[in-house]
Amino acid sequence: MRLSARLIAPLAAVAALSTLPAGAADYRLPPPPPLYEGPSGYSGEFNWGGIYGGIHAGITTADIDFGQMAQQLASDAYTNLVAQDLAVDIARLRSSGSDRQNNIGGFIGYNLLYDDVVVGVELEYTHMMDKMVYQDSFSDARRRDRAGFSDAVSYNVSARGSLADYGILKLRAGYPMGRFLPFATIGLVVGEQRLSGSYSSSYTEYLIDPATGGLGAINVGPLARNASSSKTGFNIGAAFGLGLDWAILDNFMLRAEYQYIAMSDYKGMETTANAFRLGAGIKY
Repeated sequence: MRLSARLIAPLAAVAALSTLPAGAADYRLPPPPPLYEGPSGYSGEFNWGGIYGGIHAGITTADIDFGQMAQQLASDAYTNLVAQDLAVDIARLRSSGSDRQNNIGGFIGYNLLYDDVVVGVELEYTHMMDKMVYQDSFSDARRRDRAGFSDAVSYNVSARGSLADYGILKLRAGYPMGRFLPFATIGLVVGEQRLSGSYSSSYTEYLIDPATGGLGAINVGPLARNASSSKTGFNIGAAFGLGLDWAILDNFMLRAEYQYIAMSDYKGMETTANAFRLGAGIKY
């Protein structure tokens, strides 16, 4: 009986252990938490949000169109004269010309992270190494007969236009791709422009010989008819652009950008420009 009592205790312990839940014996660690992916616009390699600034340099090509400037000068010179429509009809300049200049400048901006895109506002300034200037001149002479008279107009017209430094306040949006940020921009341009034009002409009214139909005596003239126009100041316009930022370091980036600029009508002169530049910046 003593032997049986000694065996009963260990057997009872084994039986008790066998009744424990299987999970207590086979305990497993909980799965690790998911990796932090960061906010929108954070690629896991670079966070595009925040303040940034830098410098750029490139080339700007301006196309300057004098539009109806010659006609306007002729109209001013011949106001209330019978030859006004003739003078306006023949007055002309070549439609447009271009000039190309190097530029340097700087930019500063702020990016916000929104879902899968980066949106921001940027202010830039571009200094032209020399003003972009286009000038043109043209001369012509015409004669037109009417009842009993013949009107003759000869003229010379010249114009000079320029675009100098400009600044752009723009909105931009981009899609981050790791350390690359392709973006598009739209903005308001304020630029310095100058325009000058001069028109000089001579007007003569002849009598028509009724017998031969040819020119007879001079009835009026020759009269000198002149006009000029000059304006210097700031003009506004719109800018549209595409670019690419590349974050080669956590706080340093390179930039390539193209912009199309269209200035408002400036007293008969219209200016458009194409700007290409490379830049470098720091992200704070």
